[in-house]
Amino acid sequence: MDTERLDQGTARTAAELRLQLAQMTAASQLLERGAQDEKSRRYLAALNQSICRMLRIVGRLEFTARLGEEDPPRLMRTHADLAQLTAELGERLAGLLAYSGVELTVDVPERLPAWVDEGLVRQMLMELVSNGAKAGRHVALSLTRQGDRAVFTVEDDGPGIPPERLDYLFSSAEEAVPDWRRGGVGVSIARRVAELHGGALVAGPGQGLKAAASIPLGEGDGAGLESPGLPWDRGGFDETVVALSDLLPAQAFGLEGDWRSS
Repeated sequence: MDTERLDQGTARTAAELRLQLAQMTAASQLLERGAQDEKSRRYLAALNQSICRMLRIVGRLEFTARLGEEDPPRLMRTHADLAQLTAELGERLAGLLAYSGVELTVDVPERLPAWVDEGLVRQMLMELVSNGAKAGRHVALSLTRQGDRAVFTVEDDGPGIPPERLDYLFSSAEEAVPDWRRGGVGVSIARRVAELHGGALVAGPGQGLKAAASIPLGEGDGAGLESPGLPWDRGGFDETVVALSDLLPAQAFGLEGDWRSS
């Protein structure tokens, strides 16, 4: 089967899954109205957790296809303060990761203006933080300026990866990396986002594993370009909850939580 037909088949499958997820989400919202006892609430939390995890899987499939090697998508660049973006996203991620016993610290400058696709930068950071949180109990997210580039660094305190296996972090050869690093789609997405901005993503030893994404700050010539769009239709769920859904326990999806989009 050629690549084009395979991509079309994947797109059709993703669309069918998305339809089923929309129906499941609607059913969940209806059930919430009558969920009075604790047992019903636990079942609903588990259902919402599964929906978010499926949204993440489907979204990653579509997102990866959009960011394919052939005919790469162009970006919707806007003027953004990367320091504010990173601080706000980091605060939200830290609150959610606390459910899993993971501490996220964030260190950013006072201000760092850039000409970037904000949606893709957010996605890149969520993928890197999620990857770090799978390995360690503490993750550090930082942003610095180095010349005409912004450098995002995510470091965890996990066991790390032997130097000879670091290249596999960006490949599909899952047997070559430890269990907690498997499913390298997220890291590959983050690397692709950096590359689309004219930057790069590298990984190496740190306290555990350190990943650094370098992105040019950009000139800001005012040209609006086609955007790859959001990686998933969140169906009313907060994007950060979907991004971390494979890490969060069911209790994070309880009816009293703030996992719904505002």
